[in-house]
Formats: sequence, structure tokens, C-alpha cells
Amino acid sequence: MNEISNNNNIKNIFKEIFLLSPFFLFFTILTFFVSKNIFFWDTIQLGSAHAQFFYDTKFSSIILPDSIDSGHIPAFGMYLSFVWLMFGKTLFVSHFAMLPFLFGIVWQTNILVKQFIQPKFAYLALILILADPTLLGQSALVSPDICLVFFFLLAINMVLKNKNQNNKSLKIPIKLSIAIIFLFLTSMRGMMVAVAILMFDIVINIKFINIKSTFIQLTKRSLIYLPALFIFVIFNFIHYKSKAWIGYHSDSPWSKSFELVDIVGFAKNAVVLLWRILDFGRIFIALPIIIIFLFITKTKIFKDKNFIKILLMIGFTLFSLSITFLMYHSLNGHRYILPVYLVVALLASYLIVEKIKSIKIKYSIFVIVLFALLTGNLWIYPEKISQGWDSNLAHLHYFEIRNKMINYIEQEEIEISNIGSSFPNLSQQKYLDLSNNTEAFAEKNIETNKYILFSNVYNGFTDKEIDELHNSFLLKKEYSSFGVFMQLYEKK
Repeated sequence: MNEISNNNNIKNIFKEIFLLSPFFLFFTILTFFVSKNIFFWDTIQLGSAHAQFFYDTKFSSIILPDSIDSGHIPAFGMYLSFVWLMFGKTLFVSHFAMLPFLFGIVWQTNILVKQFIQPKFAYLALILILADPTLLGQSALVSPDICLVFFFLLAINMVLKNKNQNNKSLKIPIKLSIAIIFLFLTSMRGMMVAVAILMFDIVINIKFINIKSTFIQLTKRSLIYLPALFIFVIFNFIHYKSKAWIGYHSDSPWSKSFELVDIVGFAKNAVVLLWRILDFGRIFIALPIIIIFLFITKTKIFKDKNFIKILLMIGFTLFSLSITFLMYHSLNGHRYILPVYLVVALLASYLIVEKIKSIKIKYSIFVIVLFALLTGNLWIYPEKISQGWDSNLAHLHYFEIRNKMINYIEQEEIEISNIGSSFPNLSQQKYLDLSNNTEAFAEKNIETNKYILFSNVYNGFTDKEIDELHNSFLLKKEYSSFGVFMQLYEKK
């Protein structure tokens, strides 16, 4: 019987691999397409700089230099460095190091979808969730957030499986514990996501019968999360002994990001949070949720157990991730709440499938919402409005025009160090392209720089500085592609 069961399991796995092969192929092609692209946005520090430190020092220390230490456990940099040691330090290898996690996201999203969506519509729901522009944008980068999403989905599925099967074996808790450990290792936000998983786990898996029973259950569940907490405490103990600070310090390059906001700042961050949730086409995910909730289900929906589960996933994850988002000055990037987008898309899929009666209308809504969502990869705001360029696929056009501009600058024999620019174009070239080139653009200063390299990808230019460029500088060269542009200015 066990042999028959194992054979059936193997057959089912191969069947799932076949059904999911278009998704695996898509992410493989995407990875190959971007495999020559330089490190971009925060991945310059969290990926390249961390990995190069471990690669150059041969893992002699787990503590990073202050210039690149943002308080995280630098496990992602260690992973990338290890991959370089195995296969070579190249951009190609770096991008393909993300492919196992991208495949894992496909697999875990499929498992999650099947727990809520009817088989007839599960494939459409899977496409809709994986088509999120911020997920796609991060998928084109060497990003620790891809690892975070994978372990988030793995943890959610383990919690739900524990609930649905009431499994008393150690297999599920061990898998969940491993997922939580890797969330802690990924980043500070991974730890916050782990807290959301803990809250979700307690609510759906703990039976509050009496004080004694509840205490025993909580004690048993805590064993799942304690190993991750233990690793966190040990690392920060070593870190504190070495540097006398945890998380960040006053001289940190990111200290401004950790400044607490006042009431007005909190309100602004709340507006930004809503904007992030609806941005890059996600407003078209929100619309069917709002319409179905207001005009079809109304209060009856709160008797739906599956709806409550998904709502709890969203609520706990959003609550956990929004604390720093709302309280601090600049911790409000799109990718910071990436797990929320995916669960909201799951909710939209569930409501469309379960609460719309007509099959034709269901299919029509899925198709319309999907294509509307994909337009989010084309959204580019005017040059004076900052946007998350690492959070949709629009940034892909940047790399080609940057290469053209670099070639032009070399032809004109202009020293890169004499050209002012802005993030993410300030690091030494070796951290961008993994070469040995230590040249770097200067931090922009409109008053003193003879040359300024400006792009709408660079959010660091104020409105006043942009006006000054147009009024007091000559446009020496410009390249553009699909709304992304790069301009080299020379002072008059």
C-alpha cells in the first residue's frame, strides 16, 4: 500500500510539474533575458556589495563594514557569494541564482491557490497572482525579496496544511520552522513577516478551550518559532559586541530612513501605503473586491470560512509590515509590502470564483483584470514624481540606455568622477557589473558640477534641481526608450 501511495505521489508531482511548466519556462526566459543587466536599486547593496565582501574576505567574518551594514543578517549576500565560488562571479550566474526561488514561488503559489480556488479556475488565479508587476519587477533583479516571498508562501502553506489536515506528525512543524528561520535570515522585514505568520498560526491552529489547554498548545507551537529567534539573538549579540549597535546607528548611511515621523508624516505615509497597494495596475485588483463586497455578498461574506482565512492573512501581514512603513521617514517602498499584494490578488480571485454565478462573467473578469494589471508594467510617472523603479518591469529599458550613455561619455573622454549623478548610479562600477572597475559617478551638486547625468529613474533630484537643470544647463546628450530617459547636461 505504501508503495502504491508513493507511486501515486510521484505521478502527481510530475503532473504538477507538467502543468506548471509554462510558468517555469516564463521565469527561465525572463532570467536569461535580464542576465546581462547590472545590479540595480537596493540590490546593489543587499546583493552585490554584501556578496563581494564575503567573496573577497573568504567568509572570514559575518559582520559587514558599516558602509554596507544595514542591520540585517546578511544571509542573502552569503548565499550569492557561495554561488559565485561554485560557478563564477558573473552577472549571468547572479541572476540564475534566483531561479530556484522563482520556481519555488510558482510551486508554493499553486499550492496556496488550490486550497481556496476551484480547480476549473485555479490556473487563472495562479496567473493573476504571479502577474503582479512588483513581483515581476523583483523577479528581474538579484533580489532578497524573491527569497522572502518564497519562504512567506511556504510558511503560509504549512500553517494552512496543519489546519486542514490536523496533522500531528513532526513533518509540517519542521518545514514551517525552516521557513521561519529563512525569513529571519532574509531581512528585518522577513522577521516582521514571520511575526504575521505566528499571529495567523495562533488564530487558526490554537483551540482556546481553557487556560491549561491553551498554554500547552501555545508552548508546543512556540517550539516552531524559537530556533529562528535563537539565531536572531545570537547574531545580534555578536553584532553588538563587534559594533555596539543593533539595526542602525546615527552615522549610518540609512539613518534618515529610520527617523520617526510626526502625526502629519504618519498620515502621509498612510496615504502612500494605500497608493502602493493600488499602484502599478493593482487598482484593477481592488475594484472587483470592492464591487463584489458591496453589491453581491455584503455581510453574508463574513460567514465564509475561506474568506475569513484570506482576510486574516492580509490583515496580519499588512499590520506587521505597515508598522515601520507608517512610523519611519523613508521605509515605504513598494517591495516592502510585496507579500500583501499577492494575498490581495488571492482574495480577488476567490471572490470572483465563489461569488459570481455566471461562468462567462467569471472568465471575462479574470481576463480584463489580468490585462489591466499587466499595464502596470507600463506605468511611468512624470519626471517630478518619484516611483518605485524596482517594482515593475518598466526599469528594464534603463540598462540599454545607460550602456549607450556610458559609451558616449567614454567617446567624449569625460571622466566619470567629474559627472554628478544620483542613486542608484553612485556605487563603484564593480558593484554594478562585477568588474574590477572602481570608477564611480560623483554625488550630484547642481552648484559645483560641470556635468550632471540625470534620468527619470533617479528619484534623488528635487523639483528645484530639475528646473535648474533645464534652465542653467545645456542638454549635451539624451537617450530614451519606452518612457525611460537619460540625459547628460553640461553647465552653460
